[in-house]
Amino acid sequence: MFFWIILFAVIYFAMKAVFNNKKKNDLHLAKSTVQKCRICPECAEGIKVEAKKCRYCGCSLMPCTEEELTKIEEAYSNELHKLEHGDIEQPVNKKYQNPDVWK
Repeated sequence: MFFWIILFAVIYFAMKAVFNNKKKNDLHLAKSTVQKCRICPECAEGIKVEAKKCRYCGCSLMPCTEEELTKIEEAYSNELHKLEHGDIEQPVNKKYQNPDVWK
């Protein structure tokens, strides 16, 4: 009888560890899909914040101001916080930008 109790406990903790590992992997995957980017004013494609030229149309881009970078970083941090605390499901190609700041 004691053997079965120990066996059940070992199986329970092994399965719990496997499911926790899967949850961590899913969170890591979700975080990797979240990107900091902005919208190209010419072709409306999402591009990286640090880009100087659009990779899709070749349009030259104005550098982001500190205020724009702060807004983008805040939105990015908020989304990562939501992912870590289970407030939302995994985003599908979620990009964070501030389209109203183009000049």
